[in-house]
Amino acid sequence: MKKTLLFGLLSATVPFLAGCGSVVGALVPPQTITNPAGLTGATLAPSSALVIESVSGTIGYNTETTNSSFDDFKFPDNIPFGIRPHGVAFNTSFASAVVSGTCAAPDTVKVTIKRVDIVVKDAVATATVTQTPNLTLTLTKSSQGIGTASYTVAGNSLVLSADTGTSNSIITVLTTGGKNNASLSAAISADQNSLASCTLSFKLGETTATLSNFS
Repeated sequence: MKKTLLFGLLSATVPFLAGCGSVVGALVPPQTITNPAGLTGATLAPSSALVIESVSGTIGYNTETTNSSFDDFKFPDNIPFGIRPHGVAFNTSFASAVVSGTCAAPDTVKVTIKRVDIVVKDAVATATVTQTPNLTLTLTKSSQGIGTASYTVAGNSLVLSADTGTSNSIITVLTTGGKNNASLSAAISADQNSLASCTLSFKLGETTATLSNFS
C-alpha cells in the first residue's frame, strides 16, 4: 500500500513546537491510503445461496483465502514526535454484481447491505470494525448468459468509520506484528424472492482508507 504523506509544514514548525505533539498533530491533514489490503477490485463472494427472507445471504473477501497477506507499513521517519493517527475510515463502492444459478434473475433488484465487518489481524492482535449501514443498492441487469446475469450498481458509496479505540488497534496491527490479513464480510438482503437458491457476488470499486485525528 503506497502512502503519500505531506509533512513539509510540520518539519518547518518542529523547532517551535517541541514537546507539543497534539498541537503539531492538529496541523496534519487527513491522509489517504489507496487500495488498503488490496480491496480495490476484490470480489465479495457468496458463502452460500440466497435464502428467502425476502432473500438474504452473506458475501465476503479474505486475504487469507486468496493468498494476499501483506506486510506492515511504516510511517515516514520525518513525522515529528511519534505522531500517529487515531481515526480510521474505510471508503469503498460496489462496481458491479453477478447473479449465478438457475433462478429467474430480475431486470432490477434492490439489495440492502445490512451489516459490514472489516477485520485486520496479524500474528499478535486482531481489530474489527462493525457497522450496520442499511445501505440500499439498486442493481440493473446489463447482460444475461446461461446461468448468470451481470448487473450495474447504483447508490453504491459506503464509508465505515472506526472509533478512536478501534482505530488505535487497527494502526497497531498494520504497523507491528509482521504479516497482516484482512477480511470484509457483509450481510445482505434483496427485495426479489425470485433470487432464492441463486448466489449474488459483488466486485468492489475504488477502496481507500483515510487516516485522521493525528496527535
